[in-house]
Amino acid sequence: MKNKKGKIKLALIDSHALIHRAYHALPPMTTKEGQPTGAVYGFTTMLLKMLKTVKPTHVAATFDLKGPTFRHLAYQEYKAHRKKPDDELIAQFVVVREVLTAFNIPIIDKQGFEADDIIGTLAKQMVGKAKVVVVTGDKDTLQLVNDDVTVFTLKRGMSDTVLYDEALVRERYGFEPLLLPDYKGLAGDPSDNIPGVRGIGDKTAKDLVSEYGSIEEIYAHLEEVVPRVKSRLEDQREAALFSRKLATIKRNVKIKFNIDDAKLDDFDVEQVRQVFEKLGFRSLLGRLPRSARGGVQPTLFRNQEASEDLTKLHEKTSLVPADPKSRGLKRILPDQLAARSSRKVARGQMNDFYLVESERQQQELIKRLNKEKYVAVDTENDRLGAREYPIVGLSFAVKNGQKIEAWYAPTDRKQVMVWRELLENPQVGKIGHNLKYDVEVLAQSGITLGPIIFDTMVASYLLNPGSRQYGLDMLAEQELGYSCIPITDLIGTGKQQLAMSDVPLEQVAPYACEDAMVAWQLYEVFEKQMAGQGLTRVFEELEMPLIPILAEMELAGVMIDIKELEKLRKIVAERRNSLQEKIWRSAGKEFNVNSTRQLRTVLYEELKLPIVGITRTQSGFSTAAAELDKLKGKHPIIAWLEDYREVSKLLNTYIETLPGLADKQTGRIYAKFNQTVAATGRLSSSDPNLQNIPVRTDLGKEIRAAFVAEPGMRLVKADYSQLELRVAAHIARDEKMMDAFRAGEDIHRATAAWVHGVEISQVTEEQRRQAKTLNFGVLYGMGAQKFARSADVSVEEARSFIERYKEQYEGITRWIDATVKQARELGFVETLLGRRRYIPEINSRAPMVRSGAERAAFNFPVQGTAADILKKAMIDLAAVLRRDFVEARMVLTVHDELVCEVPEEQAEKIARVMKEIMEGAVKLDVPVEVEVAVGQNWRDVKKR
Repeated sequence: MKNKKGKIKLALIDSHALIHRAYHALPPMTTKEGQPTGAVYGFTTMLLKMLKTVKPTHVAATFDLKGPTFRHLAYQEYKAHRKKPDDELIAQFVVVREVLTAFNIPIIDKQGFEADDIIGTLAKQMVGKAKVVVVTGDKDTLQLVNDDVTVFTLKRGMSDTVLYDEALVRERYGFEPLLLPDYKGLAGDPSDNIPGVRGIGDKTAKDLVSEYGSIEEIYAHLEEVVPRVKSRLEDQREAALFSRKLATIKRNVKIKFNIDDAKLDDFDVEQVRQVFEKLGFRSLLGRLPRSARGGVQPTLFRNQEASEDLTKLHEKTSLVPADPKSRGLKRILPDQLAARSSRKVARGQMNDFYLVESERQQQELIKRLNKEKYVAVDTENDRLGAREYPIVGLSFAVKNGQKIEAWYAPTDRKQVMVWRELLENPQVGKIGHNLKYDVEVLAQSGITLGPIIFDTMVASYLLNPGSRQYGLDMLAEQELGYSCIPITDLIGTGKQQLAMSDVPLEQVAPYACEDAMVAWQLYEVFEKQMAGQGLTRVFEELEMPLIPILAEMELAGVMIDIKELEKLRKIVAERRNSLQEKIWRSAGKEFNVNSTRQLRTVLYEELKLPIVGITRTQSGFSTAAAELDKLKGKHPIIAWLEDYREVSKLLNTYIETLPGLADKQTGRIYAKFNQTVAATGRLSSSDPNLQNIPVRTDLGKEIRAAFVAEPGMRLVKADYSQLELRVAAHIARDEKMMDAFRAGEDIHRATAAWVHGVEISQVTEEQRRQAKTLNFGVLYGMGAQKFARSADVSVEEARSFIERYKEQYEGITRWIDATVKQARELGFVETLLGRRRYIPEINSRAPMVRSGAERAAFNFPVQGTAADILKKAMIDLAAVLRRDFVEARMVLTVHDELVCEVPEEQAEKIARVMKEIMEGAVKLDVPVEVEVAVGQNWRDVKKR
């Protein structure tokens, strides 16, 4: 097994670097038993991506071993600044070894040496024998790059990768890879605590090495160097040479390595499958090399002889004459699908896929499916624009005894009306995956798909609300062990991508039938899981009825005033320029405010702002918003920077972007309302993300002014007042908070009065603002330091405020403690309406992971219940609008707010109806209040 040039391609994995990178880049993950797996998952995804991208013939992995290396013996401060790794991280190293063993990847390590030294030695041993690709999470091994060695590493997160060859290293640093140790000898390496030459930074070091080469050459030309740098080099020559020695990778470690032991194709796929399933990584099974996947999966189809070679996954699908029982339909015998089936999907049954071609076949199928209780449905379509996706085909699936039968019917916008009777039949429940999309596709042809009884994407979300991975292909892998045909196999990618209508029918048909079949299989799995977890009620009463409502909102869109946005753009651009001038004056010079490197230099080197408590990255001290927040009041430039960033964000994200999102014919934007994103159950929006438009800032209000009603229409806004606090008071049974709400008091003023020891009438606006931060902060698990920054008080004052708050609202405090305890015992928490979230991390041994899980435990019941109340209100309101106000429509939902576009003459009445419905959606033991307002645009609505 060799590459095109006939040489072996060996991938050498720097396991420690990848594991550390994954642990810090990804959110915590655990198995159902609470075993941490986040770093293992990240490592494994990188391994699989490397196999696909690099296509090595051989693979070996290296590890650092516990104990000092020769570098520690030479320099006691080497890496001495690093914190002890979390227990959760340490526990995952042995699991990564288990994954590598399953792939039969040899592991090479040696006491006293780092993984980089093993890699350097192996790379040297392979000269003339193999091309070497170093797979790592950092840039330490770039010094090894040459004609035979490249480095495959991560740029950002765990998905953005780059392959460094000599040219790319030169482009990045300005000199040859071999000179990187010399560069580190001068600049040092903060990540490894290599000192370098004090006073010589990154830029100077690069310039020197680029100009002269090695450290010896630099010292040979010392008279040409500027006096300031020359002096530092003269004083610290030994430090430069010693630092270079520490940074240089050894290439002569005494290790034995047999290249034949690293053959990639020499592993047991079933063993990999077992390890993945034990770790909960079934979604990664589909990323295995295809030949490996196909070799272990039995056939899905009755005529297995049609696919003699199961590893040929891309052979053309064949359509063969049907048997007499199929009434003229053609049974699809796709070779590529046969190789993809799994034991869980098959389970003793044989599934039949059919192609529907004639009108008689259509009518017979419609007649049959109209007799079914449930039918799985999926649409295939072209995507011509943001709102135009004409249908090209329909697929259906039903259970027939022990097998699933699926059909694909090519169609178009006009012909699809033949299927309307079935698609709208109220006696036939519709099953599918992401049915909101299918509702919108069919709505373009005037068909209302329904009733929707089971959406497998939403079901998966309800069962695993923190996953965010609910695609059909992923769920098929995870729940069924089945690998679906990738859409890219049909339409391709990039500029050469085809429209679905241009793909040959013999390829589209099995793909479409497969989608409907998998949706049915997932329905059977998830229905049982939800019943076992008590989630059926919230699924059937909230989530399913919400799907057509969200589809209607997306189809309706909302009008924007492009002229208003253009006027606002000019004003805000001038404001941004003004803020930039103020920043420059504060800095004493002009610089690129958007450049992290230049800003870091200005703040920490030139203005010498305090660095105590500021996070330090490999590049230097951070300039992130959270870090600048720590510098408030230290220099005027900080306030200007915060304003500049906020203005720039709103200008780039909304003011300049919204006009481009508007449909040229309708003048409306069509945001997506996401049902399966927020773990709490809250709805979110995208394209654009409306949640991030500030509600109370002047600029946020100006942006809202651009959202308008059509002529003759009005916007009616209905907003829950302090819904989460009312929910918290009800759930926690906190009598003082409940009494305050029952008395109609402003809860923030009431809290401020208690905390500051004054009468409510004496509470200032600043005190109320602090109390508001405190009220919500306690529910979100805000600590004293964060509260101090948010409320602009000292940490001691913040601690005092929090203690007095807990004394005032003892019920809230007791409930938080009880909820955390319950979550530890049961492993989950619930909302009032039964939404559930499992939190295995709450028993983690890592303090940061555990504290985050504790916050989620008491935050979820409150935020989740508030989300459930809003959803219930939307369902109730939609029913009334359809019955009594047919021209009115919901167009927006943001946080606890609903916006409808209604006929002007009905606006006042609908406002009253919205208030009544929303306040009565779910009864609490405290009053639920909704504020309604009416107006021509979203900003200027007037309260009613």
